[in-house]
Amino acid sequence: MPRLNTNRRADTALVGRSALVAGGTGNVGRHIVHALLQRGATVVVPSRSSAKLEALRGAVHPAGDRLVTFVADVADEQSAARIRDELSRQVPSALDAAVASLGRWVDAPSVLASTRADLIQVLESYVVAHFVAARTLLPLLASRRGSYTLINGPSAFAVWPGSGLVSIATAAQAMLARALAEDAAVHGAIRVTELVIHPSGYIGPESTADGGPIDGAAVGRYVAALIAGEVAGGPTIHLDSPDLLAGLP
Repeated sequence: MPRLNTNRRADTALVGRSALVAGGTGNVGRHIVHALLQRGATVVVPSRSSAKLEALRGAVHPAGDRLVTFVADVADEQSAARIRDELSRQVPSALDAAVASLGRWVDAPSVLASTRADLIQVLESYVVAHFVAARTLLPLLASRRGSYTLINGPSAFAVWPGSGLVSIATAAQAMLARALAEDAAVHGAIRVTELVIHPSGYIGPESTADGGPIDGAAVGRYVAALIAGEVAGGPTIHLDSPDLLAGLP
């Protein structure tokens, strides 16, 4: 895994604050982890893969002393207790923020040619994963009245060749985000924001495929600014223009 390097100086806006990034070893998630570390936060990343966690540690050097990692599946209800226990042991203070960047692209040239199992797999990867993650993480934010950022993509609002199954799942994910925002505001005063990323290409480990303005580093910067309170939150923000990045650290 290549080392992340945005060539931006570190600052202290998030010093003393902690954030958990679900999906932090993924292509988008690791840019978010890097941006939060760069701004001084303690960042917690659970993952099913110890190898991916090791690779993430190598990629965010030298800020890794504030990176807390452990093996657990945030989208699995059986792992919820382990995540809570590990947080209590390794991050004694309450969480200030959580970010959920979950889901795996599944190409489906034809929805009607797909099987029931194909649809269930995609729904599990997106909607169910986000639902379970929210049930686990939102209660951990209540004492600090923290922020919860749910990452979504443009396939929730449009369909193009190959996106059919993912569009169905992420459209449901968008409604889940709205329901979570309503519940969180009523019961815990937690700020829930759905951040919809509109890159001009696939966001990979280092950038978008065609070097568009909304790349992984830009997403990381914007999420860090959301958590720092430098930009207003939700309920839904479409990160679709470099103008939204103007003035961000």
